[in-house]
Amino acid sequence: MAELFLQELEPDFVAKPAAEDFAFDFLVGFSNKDGGVNTYAVEVKATESPVRDTYRLPRRVFDYLAHSNIPLLLLVVDVKQNSFYYAWPKQDSTVKAENHYVTIPVTRIDGESRASLVQQMSG
Repeated sequence: MAELFLQELEPDFVAKPAAEDFAFDFLVGFSNKDGGVNTYAVEVKATESPVRDTYRLPRRVFDYLAHSNIPLLLLVVDVKQNSFYYAWPKQDSTVKAENHYVTIPVTRIDGESRASLVQQMSG
């Protein structure tokens, strides 16, 4: 489901690692205006619970995602509603830490936010 969604964004490539223990679920690349390719790691989290405007991650997962040296897109999939949300995990004032968890703001993907996401990834 997530891979099909990524393909619909029309990237230059979507790569799924062959190794089970690879750090991320996908790598995607989008052509940029300078003739290069912007590459992003994608981490997918599926849930059956309703997703509002935030998503809660274990702190160790958040730290891993937010402190990687490649830009990372967090893609949250509400499998019951067949809806997608995204975030760019990073340590900033919008992140709320609580003991062993971190709550981050997410954006629901609709027509407008999808176009914005593709524009961000294309640079």
